[in-house]
Amino acid sequence: MTVGSSIYSAYQSYTYTSSYDSCKSSWISQDPDDIKISLNFAWKRKVFGQDLALKVIRNMLVSHFKRVIAGKSKKPLVMSFHGGIGTGKTHVSTLLANTLYKKGESSNFVRRLHLVEMLTNAKTLDEKRKAIKNEIKSIVQSCSRSLIIFEEIDKVEEGVIDVLFSYFDQYDSVGNVDFRNAIFIFSSNVGTREINHEACIQFNKTDQSSNFIAEQFYHIVRQASYDSQFHKQSSKQSSFGSGFGGATFIKHFLVSSFVPFLPLEMKHVLQCTEASLAERDDIMSEVNGNPKLKKEFLLLIYRLISTVSPPGCRKTFSTNGCKRVSQLIDQEADSFFHSSP
Repeated sequence: MTVGSSIYSAYQSYTYTSSYDSCKSSWISQDPDDIKISLNFAWKRKVFGQDLALKVIRNMLVSHFKRVIAGKSKKPLVMSFHGGIGTGKTHVSTLLANTLYKKGESSNFVRRLHLVEMLTNAKTLDEKRKAIKNEIKSIVQSCSRSLIIFEEIDKVEEGVIDVLFSYFDQYDSVGNVDFRNAIFIFSSNVGTREINHEACIQFNKTDQSSNFIAEQFYHIVRQASYDSQFHKQSSKQSSFGSGFGGATFIKHFLVSSFVPFLPLEMKHVLQCTEASLAERDDIMSEVNGNPKLKKEFLLLIYRLISTVSPPGCRKTFSTNGCKRVSQLIDQEADSFFHSSP
């Protein structure tokens, strides 16, 4: 074989490997023990202040994949992530994609659907439902173990997502497509005020969020999501959104778990800041061997985060979670490290 042909063969092999994706188990994790270990490891390094969410999500995933492996899955795993801005909902859905799929979010079988953008050209309720139905069916038809993440659910009109009911129920197939091994995740700010209020109540009983009663949050968020009479009130009266309002699949308890993302304490924001700094080679080169300088910069970012202390709550929380941490690092780094003496 000539040098030229060897190089071409190597290039073909690289192109195939980098672009190839598969629905086979070697490309999609499904061993419950492996998933549990990987999730715990990734969560410890990248997610802060959400021990309760970890416990709920981990248990749901392990149970789901045990049924999948045994061939006893009766319905897809449907989780709904709820909480305020910057509490980690999008971050965690990305982490799950990277944990479960060899190619992470780049996998053909992981789809993040931004519903407002997706439904831009659909004018009527029926057109919007049809667009969602066709998209979901196409994704799961290509791989029964697909992960579908719905963003902006609280920005779509009531009734649009009701089309998902048959996909979430206990059917062997719908339209000749088997949905029982798939995973669906909703991400929403609906119920934030109610979650924060309940968090304060439980923080008054224990300092460890991992000791919180998850079932209490489940009922609060489920009610917030479903009750359409409340979401029509002004935002000053309630934090309920309209996307879930009156959804049949919520009424019939087809959402496997409503996962609460708790408000973040300032110690968690500090952890977020340290994790963000660790990913910035330019900044780490400045503070390497100088822990005092690093501490001063961390404190600078810390002081710039706005906080709120709810009445009757023993905790102080970051107003926007970790949302602005990366922006503040960008904003302050150059002047802090390169200011003139």
